[in-house]
Amino acid sequence: MLASEKKSEGFPSKPSKISSREVSPGAFSKNLKYLFRSLIFLGIVFGVAVLGYQAYPLIFSSKKNVKPISIQVSGREGKSGKISAKEIPLSLSVQEKEILNQEAVVALDRVPEPAEQEILNRTVQFQTGWVESLPSVTWTLSQYQKMIQEQEHLYKMPFSRSYKGKLEDLFTKKYLGAADVFAKGDVLAARNLWVESLIFPPYSTDLRKHRAIALTMLRPFINDTLAKIRAMNQSLSEKEQRAEEQTLTGAYQNLAGLIGQKKWDDAIAAIDQLVPLVAELQKKSKLPHPPPPYPASFGMIDQDLQRPLMDLMTANPSSMANLQPLQQDLVEKKEILETFTEGYVKHVMENYRKAMELIRQEKWQEAINVLESIQGPRVLQEDAARKAAILKKMALR
Repeated sequence: MLASEKKSEGFPSKPSKISSREVSPGAFSKNLKYLFRSLIFLGIVFGVAVLGYQAYPLIFSSKKNVKPISIQVSGREGKSGKISAKEIPLSLSVQEKEILNQEAVVALDRVPEPAEQEILNRTVQFQTGWVESLPSVTWTLSQYQKMIQEQEHLYKMPFSRSYKGKLEDLFTKKYLGAADVFAKGDVLAARNLWVESLIFPPYSTDLRKHRAIALTMLRPFINDTLAKIRAMNQSLSEKEQRAEEQTLTGAYQNLAGLIGQKKWDDAIAAIDQLVPLVAELQKKSKLPHPPPPYPASFGMIDQDLQRPLMDLMTANPSSMANLQPLQQDLVEKKEILETFTEGYVKHVMENYRKAMELIRQEKWQEAINVLESIQGPRVLQEDAARKAAILKKMALR
């Protein structure tokens, strides 16, 4: 027993073999991490592939839905009349693209729009309303006699019966005679008779006494007569202008009739005749127009009365109507009337189509210039203005 125990103690037992399948704890952990990373990578790749597969139809379908913007030009369509989407900035709104697409059409027999019709129907009141009238009513013989009685009582200086008879005879022939011819429309004859009504018979051989007594006591009558002479001189100085004003009034009324009959060309011709008439009348209204000279009998009037009568030969500034509103009215009417003529419509439509062609050629600024030159008809002008505004935005990009 002892020998066997010792033997076993002196010779250790042979170790057992380790299996090749066993792995240490550290190596196992390392392999697990590698496997986890591989799975994550494969998951990402798979997800990208799935998203790409789903997005592919959407991308290509959106490209198929992009339609070219077509600008239809009168009488021309197809490839030459289209602007592709890439030629127009995609940032334009749908409304802006529609404005570029649409084409305004102007008919030769179009009807005036309400705003145009309002201007065509407008009537400018340019007459002065001046009427040949007297500054005061004419005196009667009884009023003249009463005035003399009042003056005699005031100055306590009665006229002799014979002298009053001469005054009354002069009043009847000249003053009342002037009133009669004025009522018949003869302004010049009325003016001359009122002037002669101031040729008073001498009160005395002493000129100073005549002036101190007769002319002083007759002052109310003298003042009234001077006022009438002034009015007549003013009327005579403007007589030629009044006649031209009446001619202008008739021509303006004729224009209204032509517009009402839609005779556009004739109405334009009437305006072309009116414009120089207005200019000439305005020019004459600024020039002095002295009235006709007094009659030869003027020299028989006392010099104290001749001086104020000569002052009346300088007429006041003309009361001619302000013709500026009429000038403006004619300009506005002609601008509208021209848009109804066949030649004008054809010309402006050519410019409009030229602008559309320039848009197709991407010549934005040239197209803007042509569009801005279109000043009518209103429907075409407004459409051109909208297009020009959009093209200006495009030209800045």
